[in-house]
Amino acid sequence: MRFKTYVVFFILFGVVPDIFIALLPLARASLWWKLAVCLPTATALAFLVNIGRGVKYTDSPRALSYIIFIFGLPKFLFMLFYWLGAVSALCIGIAVSLFFSTLIFYVTTHLKLKETELRADRLPDAFDGLRICHIADMHLGSFGQDNPYIKRIIGLILAQKPDIVLFSGDLVNFDAREAEPYMKELARLEAPLGVYSIRGNHDYLLHGHHLTEEQRLRQTDRLLEIERSLGWTVLLNEHAIVRKGGAEIAIAGVENISGNPYFPSMGGDLKKALEGIPEDTFTILLSHDPTHWRAEVAGKAPVDLTLSGHTHGLKVKTAGPHVSSWRLKESAGLYSQGNQSLYVTRGLGSAFAFRLAGFPNVDIITLKPNTPNHE
Repeated sequence: MRFKTYVVFFILFGVVPDIFIALLPLARASLWWKLAVCLPTATALAFLVNIGRGVKYTDSPRALSYIIFIFGLPKFLFMLFYWLGAVSALCIGIAVSLFFSTLIFYVTTHLKLKETELRADRLPDAFDGLRICHIADMHLGSFGQDNPYIKRIIGLILAQKPDIVLFSGDLVNFDAREAEPYMKELARLEAPLGVYSIRGNHDYLLHGHHLTEEQRLRQTDRLLEIERSLGWTVLLNEHAIVRKGGAEIAIAGVENISGNPYFPSMGGDLKKALEGIPEDTFTILLSHDPTHWRAEVAGKAPVDLTLSGHTHGLKVKTAGPHVSSWRLKESAGLYSQGNQSLYVTRGLGSAFAFRLAGFPNVDIITLKPNTPNHE
């Protein structure tokens, strides 16, 4: 998020409501009451300064978000609805504060396990019962420097004993350094057939305000270095062949491709990723943005199963002023067209301090051959 956006939020949800409350509802109150109302905004200012200076690059945006949504937005709504009466406006503000407090402190880290069985036409018998752990959207920067939630994620995954782990991108928010405090935990993630990952839109570090283009490119290289040091295979418009019992399947991965015309091209090349895969090989594609499936995969490419994230389970995602262009037909769960399937995980985190579309998910997909012998 750009620094000027933080400043706008600070003024709109901090300074303006405080001035209104001091001049009208608390006009005759003591100075101490007015200072108490302004205390969250004053605290937010300290974090805003840190963001501008690049200090505590994960904890400061997180803390500022907490203050804005628990105190700032409720005060702003109190100001808007004050014409209904002070009591009614206060009730609205308290309700909104409780709503976001629940999202931040309960929903966002209330981890869920979701299991799905999928039958596939071209799956070799040797891969019958293959347990795929599909995860995405960790957004590590949203959890600060030392959050036990990440340890719980890894523990839950390992407890499922998956055959393979597939990560569909967005490891961080704005900076490769967000991953460094969690490298020890992430390195525990393993499976017999390997751990494979791709880049999500945030992994190109385009959304931060503090990096020059040269620094951004250096940081994206650092992020790749981190993921590979964990033992993960990062697929950048390429594929890997996975073998079991004399049979093989392909795991392909693309740089981020979106069907949304307002999203910048990040060099995704599906043709290159699939090039060299033997004909009739069961193929799983990792593509961060699910809009790519309809744009280039479904009915157009020899891909059996596409795994995506990005949506966090939301049916609409904003892209600047172009809200309508982000109505998502495939936002969470399993979708099929002919013998091709798309699975969209709700993900594990959020670039904000909270999740809007429900609980975070670890998804286990069990593959079964779609043949008469396996009915």
